[in-house]
Amino acid sequence: MNPQENKTTALVAVEGERLPVPKKTSYWARISARYTLIWRVLLVALLLFSVMFILLFSRAFTYDSLFCFFKDLQTVSSFVPSDYDTVSTTYEEGEYTALSYRGGIAFVNKGGVEVYSPDGKRLLDVDVPFRYPRAVASRKYLVAFDCGGTTFSVTNSYTELFRGETDFPIYGAEVSDSGHFALITASNDVLSQVLLYDNNFNLIQRFQRASATVGVSVSDNGKQIALIGVAATAGTAKTVVDVYQLGKTAPDQSLSWAEEIPLSVGFTNNRHLMILTDKAMRFCDLDGRIESETVLDGMPIAYAVGGEGAALVLETEKINATHRVLVLDKRGELLYDGSFDRDVSAVALGKEEVFLLTGNEAVRIDIDKQQQTAIAIENGATGLFAVDDGQIRVVYPAKVEYLSFEA
Repeated sequence: MNPQENKTTALVAVEGERLPVPKKTSYWARISARYTLIWRVLLVALLLFSVMFILLFSRAFTYDSLFCFFKDLQTVSSFVPSDYDTVSTTYEEGEYTALSYRGGIAFVNKGGVEVYSPDGKRLLDVDVPFRYPRAVASRKYLVAFDCGGTTFSVTNSYTELFRGETDFPIYGAEVSDSGHFALITASNDVLSQVLLYDNNFNLIQRFQRASATVGVSVSDNGKQIALIGVAATAGTAKTVVDVYQLGKTAPDQSLSWAEEIPLSVGFTNNRHLMILTDKAMRFCDLDGRIESETVLDGMPIAYAVGGEGAALVLETEKINATHRVLVLDKRGELLYDGSFDRDVSAVALGKEEVFLLTGNEAVRIDIDKQQQTAIAIENGATGLFAVDDGQIRVVYPAKVEYLSFEA
């Protein structure tokens, strides 16, 4: 046999050598691999979420939003709640408007707009000439305007974002957290018109009104607008409320009440409205269904309507200065109904309390305990704001004082 044709390969064990045996993965190695896999999955999910957030909520990454974010970081200590006594502002003779804004105070007077942080630091000072200054604010934006004039200004806490002029005198305004804002103006063709602007300060819609518009509210998501006004039919006044989807020229809902004078309208959320007239407070949805109604037995002389609900002070007897105080929650349910025997010039609503401003006292009413507590104040106060539980700011012509009802 040819040795080249008989080729056989054999393994021969050599003394002292062993074949390699696969190592078994240890318990901790398996756990480590699983955590690594989970970490990679979460990282991919985070990247996908970030991309979707940027695509769907691009407004959060606008220059204005990023600018405010970094400015807030620089001044964060100014927004830490503190028991400061007084915040002084620039005094301008004549009318002024003061309102709570981003935890601090905004003053609008004949000289322009000033914004102060909670600890009294001035964050903004814009020179705008106003003859009759007025202002409204949301959580993010402030709109100041000249009532009866044509000038308006939009700001945040740190800078003026836009200044504009209208063709007709301005008589009211409203602004939402989305940046949409509306101006009530006169018109040559109809009784009133409402101009709606988007968050880029473009005029996107004009509502021509056959009624005299006295109030407007824009939902926080910027998708609905509600207009309230007074119209006359056969010599009888009636309240008219129209609710529009943005972009539509015809209202989705129209409500009216004869022999009632309109006072206020406001969204409590993106699906519900509070409507105040001289005869009733109504809570309704955007389909026009009235879910609750409180009939008033006196003329409202002070009221506050907002996301927490509403507080009303009714004058029931003028000679003896007898008043009725009502507090309703954000669904229109009555929480408090009590009497008050002093003149009231302003009211503010807290989470579980209501505050009243009299000539020389600030009064706190605990809604649950039905108790009243008073603190003496200086004469000349023109307004007040609720800060936190038992805490308020009282407004004077050139200053704001902090008061606490807590012992």
